[in-house]
Amino acid sequence: MTIWDLLALWRRQWVVTLLCVVMGAFGIAQARNVQTVYWGSTSVVIVAPYLKGYLTPLGGDVIPLAGVVEKLLNSDRSAPPAVSPDASIIDRGIYDGVVADVPDYGGQWAENYTNPMIVVQASAPDPETVTRRIEEETARIDEILTTLQADAGVSAGAEATSLALPPTPVAVQATGVASRAFLAAVALSILGILIIPFAADRLTAAYRRRRRPHTPASETQAAESNSAGGSPSPRNAAIASTPRRAAAPSP
Repeated sequence: MTIWDLLALWRRQWVVTLLCVVMGAFGIAQARNVQTVYWGSTSVVIVAPYLKGYLTPLGGDVIPLAGVVEKLLNSDRSAPPAVSPDASIIDRGIYDGVVADVPDYGGQWAENYTNPMIVVQASAPDPETVTRRIEEETARIDEILTTLQADAGVSAGAEATSLALPPTPVAVQATGVASRAFLAAVALSILGILIIPFAADRLTAAYRRRRRPHTPASETQAAESNSAGGSPSPRNAAIASTPRRAAAPSP
C-alpha cells in the first residue's frame, strides 16, 4: 500500500479516521498529564542484644521478632504482594503510599526469611512526602518493637533494638512512569489510525458485495452456451422460428 492508497482509504473512511484521531489526541493528552512519582526506601534491621559477651549472629532468634513487628505494622493496611524481594514499590504499582515487608527469598513454593530486616518503601508525587512517610514508618517500627518487649517483660539489657540503613532516606524520581505512558499512547494512536480505517473499509466492501443483486446460475449458463455457439435457449429458438413479413418492393 502506497501513501496515495492510504490517503484514499482515509478519504473513504473519513468518519472513522476522524474518530481515531480525536481518541488518539485525547489519550496522548491524558498521558502527558501523568504526574511525576518519587520513591525511596530504607532497611530497618532488628539488632539482637549482647549475650555472654558475643553479638548474636545476624538473623538468629530475632527473625521471628521482625516478622511479628511487620505483621503488627501492616495490620491496618493491605498491599499487593511482591513477586520478588527486589521489587520496588513502583514495580508493585503503588505510586502514592507506603509498604513494609520482611524480604522473603523462598520463591514461589516456600518461605525463607534469612535476615531480621524490614524494608520500608514509600512513594509520593514529591520527595518531601516520601522522606516523611519513611521516617514515620521507621518511628512506628521502634514503637512496636519497644511495646512488644515491654509487654513480654524483657529486661533493659536484653532488649533488641532497630537500626535504619540508611539513617536518612533519599527520595529519587521514578524513571519511565510518565515517558512510558506517553510513548504507549502515541504508539496506540498511530496503530489505531492505520488499522481501524482499513478494517472498516474491508467490512464496508464485504457488505456491499453481499447486497449486490445476484444473477441466477441457469441464466448465466445459458448466456455462456449462446456465446460459445451451443444450442439456443427456448426463447431464442422461438424468436428465430417466427416468420417475418417480406419487405414490399419499391416502386
